[in-house]
Amino acid sequence: MKTAFITLLMTLTLTASVAIGRAADLDSKPATRSFVLIGGAEVGTDGKPYFTPGHLSHAFFGRGGDIDGQANPTLYVNQGETIEITLLDLDERGQPHMLSIPALGLKTPTLAKNGDSATLTFVAKDPGTFDYNGRVVFGGREQHVHMEGRIVVMPK
Repeated sequence: MKTAFITLLMTLTLTASVAIGRAADLDSKPATRSFVLIGGAEVGTDGKPYFTPGHLSHAFFGRGGDIDGQANPTLYVNQGETIEITLLDLDERGQPHMLSIPALGLKTPTLAKNGDSATLTFVAKDPGTFDYNGRVVFGGREQHVHMEGRIVVMPK
């Protein structure tokens, strides 16, 4: 009886150790954080614009989650996470849009049609603050210079 109890106790301890090890494996896999930035005039499901041409200046607008509706939102991420930032062009005037993260050497192709999108994917390897922008040349000069924000990578 005593031997059976010790065997049962050892089996339960081993099972618990394996389960804890598996949970640790799940924790060690980096998470993916996804963001959507809107370029141009965003139109609601009712067909009316959330912001229209002729007001102040262009800006990226966050869609969804913590950044929903924010102009040029700061994107907070954790070191080691995989980051996906999708640029969605909803400009009703057909002006081109792009997204660049100069310090990381990343940029989307230039989008020129309402409904086009492109996604930048990278791993946030180093903590720090990284600027993103939407500067693009058209009409003979650099435009959308006010479309800029920051990505803050928090250390582990």
